[in-house]
Amino acid sequence: MDRSAEEESLLNSSSLNSSKKGEKGTNFLTSKLKDLNCNSSKCLQVFKSFFPILVWLPKYEWNWLQCDLVAGLTVGLTVVPQGLAYAQIAGLPVQFGLYSSFMGGFIYCIFGTSKDVTLGPTAIMSLLVYTYGNRDPVQAVLLTLIAGLIQFAMGIFRLGFIMRFVSVPVISGFTSAAAITIGLGQLKHIFGVKTTSQSFFPQLAETLKSLKNANVWDIVMGLSCIICLTLLRYIRQWIAPTSPEDSMCQKISKKFIWLISIARNAIVVISAGLVAYAVHTQDSVTKCKHKDCLTLTGEIEEGLPPFEAPAFQETNGNSTVHAGELLGRMGAGLFVVPFMGLLESIAIGKSFASKNGYTLNINQDMIAIGFSNIMSSFVSSYCVTGSFSRTAINAQSNVKTPAGGLFTGALVLLSLAVLTPSFYFIPKSALAAVIICAVVYMIDFKTVITLWKVKRIDLLPLLATFFVCFWQIPYGILAGIAVSMIIMLYPVTFPTIDQRLAYNDSSESVLVITPKQGIHYPSAEYVTDSIRDIVHERISEGSLDYVVVDASNLTNLDYTCVSSIVELAEELAKIDVSVSMASLNVQLLDIIHSADRDAVITHVSSVSEFLE
Repeated sequence: MDRSAEEESLLNSSSLNSSKKGEKGTNFLTSKLKDLNCNSSKCLQVFKSFFPILVWLPKYEWNWLQCDLVAGLTVGLTVVPQGLAYAQIAGLPVQFGLYSSFMGGFIYCIFGTSKDVTLGPTAIMSLLVYTYGNRDPVQAVLLTLIAGLIQFAMGIFRLGFIMRFVSVPVISGFTSAAAITIGLGQLKHIFGVKTTSQSFFPQLAETLKSLKNANVWDIVMGLSCIICLTLLRYIRQWIAPTSPEDSMCQKISKKFIWLISIARNAIVVISAGLVAYAVHTQDSVTKCKHKDCLTLTGEIEEGLPPFEAPAFQETNGNSTVHAGELLGRMGAGLFVVPFMGLLESIAIGKSFASKNGYTLNINQDMIAIGFSNIMSSFVSSYCVTGSFSRTAINAQSNVKTPAGGLFTGALVLLSLAVLTPSFYFIPKSALAAVIICAVVYMIDFKTVITLWKVKRIDLLPLLATFFVCFWQIPYGILAGIAVSMIIMLYPVTFPTIDQRLAYNDSSESVLVITPKQGIHYPSAEYVTDSIRDIVHERISEGSLDYVVVDASNLTNLDYTCVSSIVELAEELAKIDVSVSMASLNVQLLDIIHSADRDAVITHVSSVSEFLE
């Protein structure tokens, strides 16, 4: 090759190498860009998972606004009287019920994953706040902050699976006991008497003893409100559903009746307030205002609550109670309140998500509920959670997105800003009637009947929770969980063992033992003792040559179980009874080989092969 040809060859080779290097560089850059885009997409998905509003807001349609507005205002008409009433359960001034009714809707709109759930005060949460807040606003608000932080942390660390350890019977027993406790606790307001006891049975006894001093005005008002609330609840069921053949007038009338039924709490409370105003402003009854006439809500703090951090101490007279003492007073409430708040809200959310065809992100909802409580504590709120009655109203109002909570919160803020002076004349018996009519439907007869028909043993945790909750709520919940765990662990600790006597081709007797469930360390002693008793019983009836343990139902064995089986095999070998295991999977075979150093246990692929 001459010099010019050689140079041309080198030049072409150099160009080819440069081309390949450029191509590699381009491919590398393209790959990196793809990875960057992929990582950006993942980051965006993670970001959206923490802010679900970014998922539905870009898809928001203007025709949804009307549905969300109507639903939000309808729920607002319910939450205002309920908030006033539930504060009465919590043992706090009535304005705290309204303080607890607006922030949850604002925060859940951003972080929540259910279009139906509405956050605010509930009967059960109010009872828990009464129990652990000690009727102290400072302690109740601080409890809200602590509960919110715990709930938020549980959501961040994906601890939603903890909710699975509370069974349906436990929830049913707690709900029914709480409903009865709340309902009977309101009798003192219906009868217009005062009590000093906080526990259920002493308070009920004190109420019954005070009936001789009952206020007739309060009794008449309370019973009248209960009758009206009941009639308004069922009035829409007496009207035929809307049909295409209906005239415009019929459609409007049916819609009006539906609205009257939904807003019955507001209608009854407003009406009762007007009656009380009329009665208490008459000169003829001025002298008996505080004795014979209606017991009123009285003066409440006007205006919006200040936005400020919860107080970590309070002053009582000349002494100061610091945060440590306040937390100590809360006791078990630091765990019961956040846990039950999550349980109540998530149970409601899952129910409506399943009914309406969407998925609830449990861990994200825990974050939403926790952050709602954190922010609510800055506006003097006590603990909030999902409300079943208001969520049902929200769903029935055809709400489209969580934005309905914005309109509910706005209506509550308007009430606080404008209407608080008029709350003075609301009778306490009317608020008690609202509570009684709300909680009476929480008593869960349906679950009791279903369990009686399906599996009666599951009534035990329900009854344990139900009765113990009348003594102490946390003990009732723990009692129900304990009974549930015992029922669940009983088959694990005492598994069913089948036995049959067979003979192989050599006419040797073979005892086939088949555990029907898995064997775990709690059942190791029971299983080996049972096999030992069966073997000795068979030997007493005649000769026995082999024991075969059929492992076809076993998926795993821990060290305690393996050690017990090996010890049993060594013991039976001394009386000339051989132990074999059949149908072992690869994992179990490795475990047996590792533990059975002296190879006292033989292995066969199946029982039928051993009998051949």
